[in-house]
Amino acid sequence: MKFHIIAAKDLKIVLRDRNAILLMFLLPMIIISVAGLALGGEFEQNIQISVLVVDLDNDVISKEFVEFLEDIDILDLDMESNEFAARDRIRNQEYGRLIIIPGGFTKSIMTGQNSELQIIVNPIEDSQNTVLEKIVEGYASGLSTNVVVVKTANAYGIPTYSEEDKLEIVYTAQQFMQPTPVEVVTESTTTNLAEFSPFTQYVPGFAVMFLLFTTVQIGSVSLIKEQEAGTLRRLVTAPISRAEIIGGKITSTFLRGFVQLTVLIYFGNVVFDLNLGSSTLALLVLIAGITLASTGLGLLVAVLVRTEDQANSVSNLLVLTMSAIGGSWWPLFIEPQFMQDMAHFTITAWAMEGFYDLLYFDLGLAGILEEVGMLVLMMILFFGIAIKRFKFE
Repeated sequence: MKFHIIAAKDLKIVLRDRNAILLMFLLPMIIISVAGLALGGEFEQNIQISVLVVDLDNDVISKEFVEFLEDIDILDLDMESNEFAARDRIRNQEYGRLIIIPGGFTKSIMTGQNSELQIIVNPIEDSQNTVLEKIVEGYASGLSTNVVVVKTANAYGIPTYSEEDKLEIVYTAQQFMQPTPVEVVTESTTTNLAEFSPFTQYVPGFAVMFLLFTTVQIGSVSLIKEQEAGTLRRLVTAPISRAEIIGGKITSTFLRGFVQLTVLIYFGNVVFDLNLGSSTLALLVLIAGITLASTGLGLLVAVLVRTEDQANSVSNLLVLTMSAIGGSWWPLFIEPQFMQDMAHFTITAWAMEGFYDLLYFDLGLAGILEEVGMLVLMMILFFGIAIKRFKFE
């Protein structure tokens, strides 16, 4: 396969273009810095998620869970001792959400029994509910590990807190991971708004937008230019297949986008202390998925338009529209519900949800499977149509 020759040639051309390098890295860094610093106050207002908590357990682990919730800035927590009264307050929309900790919760965790935490939410505003649900699910995941350890120890007939046979316990623990021992059960009623820190929003938001400019606009325009200049026709006469030519073009665009998005995300980490989550692998998988989908869209634009001007116009329209409704400029959950539904036809919305899952909720690779799956599906769709219609003339 000789596609790497085409890719290397394109990358060398880019590296010699200082303006292209500035557009890919320096300009996005400036925009991210200005937006994050200037608009940070908007994220520090007292608009929070109102949460009512009923602790029917009132024991060690339930108290620790309540303390965990109280330490989260975006949650406005209040306690209610009576479950029926709490449900009435939710129905009357006095509070946005209700978390119910069942009686015997601590004992269940300590003795290796399955248990559940219950959340009452409003199904109409699904994306807003996700914030609280993922916070609780993240905490429940840690408790599940405790349950698994106890079950494993019991399976071996050894004391719960014993240090013995650790390796065997690890292997046995895998048998108890499914279904999740601490389950979060969501019901229906009411909701409220959530806020993210400025750089959790603006670093990935503007990074994705500039990635789209690189892969969709610049990627499609470069192909149109080569078609107009006859470069692609001349390549066909060379000892290299058409598939390798297209593969080289795709590879060079993908590598540019992947490096750009990675550098911008780590720029946020180094300069603004952006939390990147605990899984580097998950972050790189998400970045790869976003870049592949956007590279496919760039190739699709290139085969659907005829001139460089058309490629520029269509690309700008797509990138700016996806950025606006998909969550690059502001959190998706502040948009009307119909626009949130529309946004999920864009690369941007799935990209931003994936970044929230990693940078804010730290859900790891398992937590972004849906987002990566949708991005891969978009990639297959874009590449499938584009390659079928691609012409070298």
